[in-house]
Amino acid sequence: MNDKSAPSLRIGSGRKRNLFAQVVEELGIRIVRGDLRPDEPFPKEADLEREYGVSRSVIREAVKTLAAKGLLESKTRTGIRALPPVHWNLLDGEVLSWRYSAMPPVQFFGELFEIRKMIEPEAAALAAVRATPEDLEEIEAAFAAMVEASQATVPGIEADLRFHRGILAAGHNPLLLQMGNLIGVGLFISHRFSRESFVIFLPQHRKVMEAIKAGDAEGARAAMHRLLGDTVAYMKDHIHND
Repeated sequence: MNDKSAPSLRIGSGRKRNLFAQVVEELGIRIVRGDLRPDEPFPKEADLEREYGVSRSVIREAVKTLAAKGLLESKTRTGIRALPPVHWNLLDGEVLSWRYSAMPPVQFFGELFEIRKMIEPEAAALAAVRATPEDLEEIEAAFAAMVEASQATVPGIEADLRFHRGILAAGHNPLLLQMGNLIGVGLFISHRFSRESFVIFLPQHRKVMEAIKAGDAEGARAAMHRLLGDTVAYMKDHIHND
């Protein structure tokens, strides 16, 4: 996972959009991994064109995309340069995934769950107070999909993510919805290293849901905190650096 060699781009038969996405990913990973540093000259556009076998317009579009994510800065006089991590948009799904690919999984997982434990228990408490009937239906539907996936012994990451995002939405605070990417990556890691955890923690998901349905803010907060804490404890024995 932490292979320092640059991943090759498959550009033989791809369309322009695919080429663009691949260049964005490759450059993004190189920046996050530290191969392209803020204190070093950034490769010239012409060199990137030759390296990736794409047109200048693709390179420039990729640079604009990475600049919007806070990884690059492009100025007329100084040219392109990589930006330090303080500028990165770490709530961006792609930046999160690139960072995960560049870090030991245990370290990334630990950082991620520190933030989740700060946010999701309070989100559950808000949901218990603010959830509408429609919100509760969505959370219940997501949980039912989780149960169905567990009984069919198929990956339930989509249903799991739907459940947690449903709780964020039920808090009716738009800023909370921005946490969805953090949760998504956290769930991906959990499912990647242990599918059994999905089944093991279904009862705790039910407790969170029932507290929210009952309008019990303290109960929802405590149930979510317990769910996340037990997940971290369980995953410490299953996650590994590879």
